Amino acid sequence: MGDGRRPSSADPSIGPWGPTVQSERKMSPIVRLLAVVGVAALVAVAAISTTGVLLVQRAEASLTRVPVPQLDQIEDGNGPSARHFLIVGSDSRAGLTAEERRDLTLGSFEGQRADTIIYVTISADRETISMISLPRDLLVYDANGRHRKITDVFAGGADDLVGVIQSNFGLPINHYASMSLGGFVEVVRTLGNVEICLDAPLRDPKSGADFDEGCHDMDAQQSLSYVRSRSGPLGDFDRIDRQQRFIQGMLGELTDRRVLADPVRLFQLVEDVAGSLETDEDLTVNQMRILADDARDVVTGGVPMTAVPGYNQTIDGVYYIIAYGPGARDIFDTVRSGEPIRERGTRDERRDTVVSVWSGGRATEQDIVVRTLSFGGFMPGGAGSGPEALDAGDTTVVYAVPGNEEQAEWVAATLGTTVETLPDDVTPPEGADVVVAVGDDATS
Repeated sequence: MGDGRRPSSADPSIGPWGPTVQSERKMSPIVRLLAVVGVAALVAVAAISTTGVLLVQRAEASLTRVPVPQLDQIEDGNGPSARHFLIVGSDSRAGLTAEERRDLTLGSFEGQRADTIIYVTISADRETISMISLPRDLLVYDANGRHRKITDVFAGGADDLVGVIQSNFGLPINHYASMSLGGFVEVVRTLGNVEICLDAPLRDPKSGADFDEGCHDMDAQQSLSYVRSRSGPLGDFDRIDRQQRFIQGMLGELTDRRVLADPVRLFQLVEDVAGSLETDEDLTVNQMRILADDARDVVTGGVPMTAVPGYNQTIDGVYYIIAYGPGARDIFDTVRSGEPIRERGTRDERRDTVVSVWSGGRATEQDIVVRTLSFGGFMPGGAGSGPEALDAGDTTVVYAVPGNEEQAEWVAATLGTTVETLPDDVTPPEGADVVVAVGDDATS
């Protein structure tokens, strides 16, 4: 939306945390995770002691630096502090020939948008790393108060995007890095194929994805089609899941000694990554190397990844993802404090978790919670008003059906709330693993 209009009066008033609506009690997410992969690759290879100095020198000479005045300054006066990175995968076609665009099913788009946005936090003690994906259709307000998709804000440059994320969500950002589509392709070509296993066929003419069920050793072209695909009922959230799976596969390749011990591949990988990577002026390769050394054990043990919880809404004919307020605030408060993000289960585990949502007479709030959980990958169960004794009041409550306490924690993490045990005198809907009693906070 570039016309400066606020959402139409036919819709609730929308903010970056979700709509503000009156209570209706009477009404019975290219990879461009690529950039993450690029930074991870650069960090990993620069940390190899035998070739470290040469690699750092080569990488520093190849990086593209851009001014990003909005970045938060790092204060380490009392010891190491947390580091917060904004990693962007740009859909810029710069550097790609017409033939490459055709082969990669990229169309004729010019300019740049943020195809993938990932917020990465490394805690002050270097014991926790968290990665949070922001859906490209996420609604935000720009510096002029206009509501826009976050992907479109990037057209104005890195500083615009950094400023919008800071002002809308209160997130500190110390460093910025981005990579283009062409850079992603070159990195995968140098690194080698990545194995991705699919539990269902993936066909997407828009991205070029054409895969049967099963495991695939994906080359650069196939990898790009896989991470770009938004095919599936959850749209951008399906794509975020694919991107996160691909990141994990890439990190596995990077920690494979056959890759890291090959000097020729190391130098080529650094050249490919650094030559395609754009960073802020203060992010040096040596800083990346030090952080990588400090956090090596954490990365080896697995990096928690999630997406900002949200739900879909059309405003003035434009499709947006609205951040679910309590859940998004909970995630952002957690990473600001340096704590690990709460466990949300795997995609398959969430898909097997049936959640019933009781409204307590809050029809609008119930609809928002149901959509948020659906986009989070949970299976909707029976709905309804629920018993009056379980009216949630101000704050949404998650109830664990006996035997499903872990699943209830996943739901509570998504909704940014707590878990209670379902009272013995309350019978859950048939087949439900978890019950949610909706409170007034669902629209906050």
